[in-house]
Amino acid sequence: MTYELADLPMFRELGDRLEPLARRRRYPAGQVLCTEGDPAGQLIVLLAGRVRASRAGVDGREVVLSVESAPVAFDKTALLLDGPHRATLTALTPVEVCYLPAGAVLEAVAAEPAVASRLLRTLATTVRELDERLTDVVVLDVPGRVAKWLLRRAADGPVRLDDGQSGLGAEIGATRVSVNRALRSFARRGLIETRDGEIRLLDRGALARISGLPH
Repeated sequence: MTYELADLPMFRELGDRLEPLARRRRYPAGQVLCTEGDPAGQLIVLLAGRVRASRAGVDGREVVLSVESAPVAFDKTALLLDGPHRATLTALTPVEVCYLPAGAVLEAVAAEPAVASRLLRTLATTVRELDERLTDVVVLDVPGRVAKWLLRRAADGPVRLDDGQSGLGAEIGATRVSVNRALRSFARRGLIETRDGEIRLLDRGALARISGLPH
């Protein structure tokens, strides 16, 4: 499904105004949309597909910040602070994105209090999600983190591992081996099944207990 700018809450009333300024592009899976440290002269908006946001750790390893599905706008803090992109964005599936000039977005934020309010709410949500992920790494073991990840991703049906078990592990702070061990344990216990490259949840209650989430 391909979304429009007006489908993002922060641009709800501005879609018609910003659409003529947008530069749309389609890219295949694996395409790097921007690299950490690149100048952030444009806001990157994902209209279709899924994208991984990551940074390079001090030891050179990739640290996955998030995996996002359309519609979503990336790296809004870089735009507001007039700084570089803080993450590398990589397409996990074929994607459609649009690029909005930073100046036009900032003018809209300054001119429309409702837009500024929704932008602040979006940033607050991002901070809360990052805080929750850090807490999970500290208090949950790997099976608990895998179970929580599956429950969150399976809200709309089966889960596809577009970035493989290594990608899942990078997202939750675990190795591919430990993720594989957790998934095999869940399958043996009848909590999930894997078919045609998708993971189907068979016992959400048990997974919720493992993850500490309310059922």
